[in-house]
Amino acid sequence: MNTKYIKLIALFATLPTLLFAQQSAKPDATLTERGNQPPSAVTAEGTDKTNVDTSDAGAQRPIFLKTENISAFAGLDTKYLYRNNPLSSSDKLSFIETAMWMNTAYAGASFEAVETDNSVIIPYVGASYTSTEYLQSGLDGLDFTSTSAYAMLLAQHSSGWTFRTGVSYAMDSSQLSSDETYKEFYPYIGAMKSHSLGDSVIGALDISGGLHMSDSDSFDSSYNGNRELQNVDTTAAYSLRFIFEKIVISPRYGITYKKYFYGPNDNRDDLLHSVNLKIDYIVNENLNISIFGGYSNRDSSGGTYQDAGILSYDFESADGGIALGLNTTF
Repeated sequence: MNTKYIKLIALFATLPTLLFAQQSAKPDATLTERGNQPPSAVTAEGTDKTNVDTSDAGAQRPIFLKTENISAFAGLDTKYLYRNNPLSSSDKLSFIETAMWMNTAYAGASFEAVETDNSVIIPYVGASYTSTEYLQSGLDGLDFTSTSAYAMLLAQHSSGWTFRTGVSYAMDSSQLSSDETYKEFYPYIGAMKSHSLGDSVIGALDISGGLHMSDSDSFDSSYNGNRELQNVDTTAAYSLRFIFEKIVISPRYGITYKKYFYGPNDNRDDLLHSVNLKIDYIVNENLNISIFGGYSNRDSSGGTYQDAGILSYDFESADGGIALGLNTTF
């Protein structure tokens, strides 16, 4: 497909998504999307309910309960998108625009379900690898790869709530230098309740939170430490899913609060809003094509630099694009 045509589709799709970038002209690891739970495309019951965002994992009773004691899944996702503020900057860098290409490979497994009086508990493990390339604006030196792994318990309660708890590990590396730029352990908990709003409409409330136990190089030479980006976060999100045979339309709104503790980020508070829209065409149970878009913003206060008026971590960003997803269970 012609690149200009792809960009045109991306611009028409521009509505929101929460992703990454940083004031210091490098990707913001605290906003990078990370897979810390099974893709819902492999946990949904049927093809007409597949491929919602990963935050919706557990909305349906996993298909693994119907098959073997141990079941594996794997998939590939590729995204082409256009972002108007790839560095999530509030200063003069915000005029930079770029196309981006993201490719993710993931795999994992579920284990034998544990039945209790009121719930079904399923253990999961998994891992993913993502490469992110900046295709314009001279940002190719910022290309990076991300590696993630997780272990999680997911409990489907008879009340209709789905609870989850687990820990994930993530690491980012620069493609230019092959240096590790960020790593973290992230213990987390979450709860989700889905409900029917009609024959073809499902709503879902998702609440989660955790501690980003990070290790990264400091942007402030006067700070002798590696926990500058460590923070605790909590997120509340509500999503809808409109199902029209093979087309699934999924709008989502989320709000996240982050609190930082160390170095120049001590006492920094972030409030992030994101609005997303995703339209999936389900080709078959293993293949889907999507267009997506999003808008996000961050309102930040506190910390050494912001209190001194040296810089601001506030930003607005919009993007949109197309995606292709392949997944299978075995």
